[in-house]
Amino acid sequence: MTAEAETLDEATAAGCPKDAAGDPCAVARRRDKEATKQALLAAAVEVFAQRGFDGATTKEVATRAGVNEGLIQRYFGGKAGLLQAIVGNMCGERLTACRMAPPSDNLKTEIATVLRHEIMQADANRDFLRVFIARALVDPDLAATLKAHYKDNRMPQLVKRLKHFQAEGTLDPAVDLETLAATITTFAFGLGFMQQVVLSEDPKYLEGIIDSIAETVVKATARNDARSCIAGGQASP
Repeated sequence: MTAEAETLDEATAAGCPKDAAGDPCAVARRRDKEATKQALLAAAVEVFAQRGFDGATTKEVATRAGVNEGLIQRYFGGKAGLLQAIVGNMCGERLTACRMAPPSDNLKTEIATVLRHEIMQADANRDFLRVFIARALVDPDLAATLKAHYKDNRMPQLVKRLKHFQAEGTLDPAVDLETLAATITTFAFGLGFMQQVVLSEDPKYLEGIIDSIAETVVKATARNDARSCIAGGQASP
């Protein structure tokens, strides 16, 4: 596909619906542009995962996407911009990084489920994780995009879920939910990326750590009266 293929000729334009400005094919062109960008992002995830950032070429990405290589420069400003766009588009269908684990009624189960879910996601995207984490260490713009992803998307979702447990009295009202969410997220990254992807730890070992983290967090964040009951081995009221 060439860059010119993105625009429709006059013969096709006659059948296009007009937009607010009266352009008969503006809507069709916008749709085609978005489809091209999504194809490039999907192809780039595969190429970066297989070749690494330095080994990947925009030519191979464009070939896999079935589009002109020049469109990468036009839409993303080059290979680095393409990787940054992927991180910024983590909530898309190609990467499952925004899909949260199903909610639980029990706080310990909730924390363990979130950690376990993040480990599963890291495993599913392990090759690509190696690429963009390594690149983020030397690319401040990419690191900023990754930080925004967690602060603007992952953290608010987790805070919202933790509010339920604070409202029902399981969590101490004095606990700062954003700090707690950040703590859980940090544990999740350490288990999912470092322990699993980098160190290739045994899944049974990771499961034991998950249970220990969940139990420790529940004890540390319980209401004072509930904490006393937990310490004494009694069920909280």
